[in-house]
Amino acid sequence: MTSSVNQDLELALGHFLTLRRPPDKTQAISDIDLSPPVGDGWTELRFQNFFIQQTATWNGNPHLFLPFGFSGISINRAGDNVDASLVFPKNTLSMAFSDFAIKEQWTAVVRVVWIQNIDNPQQQPTQLHIYQGQIAAGSWAESTISLTTNSVLDAVAANVPARSLTQQLVGNVPFTGQISLR
Repeated sequence: MTSSVNQDLELALGHFLTLRRPPDKTQAISDIDLSPPVGDGWTELRFQNFFIQQTATWNGNPHLFLPFGFSGISINRAGDNVDASLVFPKNTLSMAFSDFAIKEQWTAVVRVVWIQNIDNPQQQPTQLHIYQGQIAAGSWAESTISLTTNSVLDAVAANVPARSLTQQLVGNVPFTGQISLR
């Protein structure tokens, strides 16, 4: 029995990952060739996970092959809980940058793309979704390294201290539930 694949129904999804390092972080990272700073002073590491042992291009920028997974986006009703995970194989490349990414709070930009031509890494795929988050934590196992990202909203909210209502902040505070408006 033979099977045929209808080329019109073929679906190939992949990810372009850009790890952005803040401009004030200048310590060299061994075994890592960072891109020259972009217009805003940030340096970048660029990867893709679908053209094996090849370099693919997104908006004219080369992205090296690195097998990685991207998963776990969850959104609550308020839209402020958008966490995701990036999972890398534990090798010299991922070990070299992951510690810096956590300590220096790098930003991760992940583009989920539809690849129409899996034979041409230079053809621009169609972007289906873009996720941007700040590297917040990491963990490792025997063969993998995992980086957890928080959405930009979470990163901002994490810096806002919890506050209590005081007279100094809001003026006179009523002491009872018996309030009359005149």
